Amino acid sequence: MESAIKKIEELVKEETNITIKVKILSISQKEANTQKGKSVYHYGLLGDPTGVIPFTAWSMPTTVRDKDVYQISKCYTKKFNEKIRIYFDQGTEFKLLPEELEVKRTYRYYSIRDLNTNDKYVTVEGILSNEKEREYEKEGQKKAIYQYIMRDQTGTIPLSSFGTKLPVGKGVRIEGAKLDLFNGYYRLNTYEKTAIEDVNLKITEDPEYSYIKDVKTPVGGIKVSGFIISLGEKSGLLTRCRECNTKLDDLRCADHPEAGVKYDVFIYFTVDDGTGYMQVNAGFDAISEITGITSEYLSDEKMPPLKKEIRSRIDRGLMHGAISINGNARMTEQGISFKAMKIERLDQKNYRQIVSIQEEEFA
Repeated sequence: MESAIKKIEELVKEETNITIKVKILSISQKEANTQKGKSVYHYGLLGDPTGVIPFTAWSMPTTVRDKDVYQISKCYTKKFNEKIRIYFDQGTEFKLLPEELEVKRTYRYYSIRDLNTNDKYVTVEGILSNEKEREYEKEGQKKAIYQYIMRDQTGTIPLSSFGTKLPVGKGVRIEGAKLDLFNGYYRLNTYEKTAIEDVNLKITEDPEYSYIKDVKTPVGGIKVSGFIISLGEKSGLLTRCRECNTKLDDLRCADHPEAGVKYDVFIYFTVDDGTGYMQVNAGFDAISEITGITSEYLSDEKMPPLKKEIRSRIDRGLMHGAISINGNARMTEQGISFKAMKIERLDQKNYRQIVSIQEEEFA
């Protein structure tokens, strides 16, 4: 006996043998490593007049296309990250319907790392922190704007909420946030029509590793690993004006000739993880721990630091093994530029993984 057709809004718990009539909104595919070897599965979104739901298809006919309407039978729902998701397997049946189906308006869901301005309005989930409040004036009235940093397991992004204070330290799902590019970085804005709801999210403090080939968007909190394949010739010790902090090419600052100098460290390098390479720059805070260069060493007036010694410490710290880099990606005229906020030695588990990837690349 064929099951009654269910609406998406009715899919609120885990159940089996479901029949739905939906429009396929998007289809993507991904390769997974299993005990039986490599396999490909599909995922995406489907919708009906009552809502939209993500799906995962372990098996799906090659004739299924997005933007078509189907009656889909013998599928099932399960919770994934505390959210209901619908699943298709080898027993699932697809029947193409020659009709249109109105779908409740929705916005494409993105992980922060994968945000793309091809979609002006998006759906994101994450945890908010760093709340700041300021006022702005519109049509003669003062209004509040609340600014946050939103974080998920893949990265961070600034978020501004006009007139509405959002919950800090809790998981939120934001549907219809406006995405734009400002000063080289992505940012999100919420408005009156943006839908915001609490969700149960499990996000660790440490972001997951990203393959370099996947770092294509200007967001923060990105973590990559790899081997440094070249270190910039001018990396190392530099001098700054003690008064205005300007980098000096001479012994004195033109604007503050009597201020004296202070020492700093700056490096730039190319890192490769087997999937791609990227240009990275880093300052003192990012490399102090891994190189052993301390602020006390840089500020010792009796024995100023030597360029040769600084360069030697950088070489020893960075050039002999794989490293982990946490930082922010920024969009420039030349493409993505990566600013390292913290550099560490790579743990053994991820070291073996990156070596394996590189061995495959050069096999």
